[in-house]
Amino acid sequence: LAGVMTTSVMGWWSSSQSSEITTRQACITRLDNQEQNFRAKADLFLSSLGGFVSLTGHTELTFDDYNERLDQLMKTGYAFSAYAPANLSVVSRNMVNQLKSAIKEKDDQTSRQLLESYYATYEKWSTQFQDALTQVESDRKGC
Repeated sequence: LAGVMTTSVMGWWSSSQSSEITTRQACITRLDNQEQNFRAKADLFLSSLGGFVSLTGHTELTFDDYNERLDQLMKTGYAFSAYAPANLSVVSRNMVNQLKSAIKEKDDQTSRQLLESYYATYEKWSTQFQDALTQVESDRKGC
């Protein structure tokens, strides 16, 4: 009887341990996938942002050049916001809208003010992006 009880308890304990490991591994895998998607969307967004901002160094530009890159920036910025935490989503959309407004603005002073707002927003974006990555790492440790 003692042997049966011992075997039963050992089986239960082994099953419990296996279940905990599986749950922990599923949590880590979910966060790894979340981080991978988050980083991939950020990469596309920042690449589009760089492509758009680099236009200021070109000597021969057309509005078609700006419009094409602005379209790409808008798409990737909004796509990124779907994967980002709420505060970072708002900042991402603000960034692309500030750039769009600055480019479309006819008044130079207003355009400069919009660009200054964009630069401040970009700094906020960078900080919040790093905070989001830190949070994922913290969540991973909590699995």
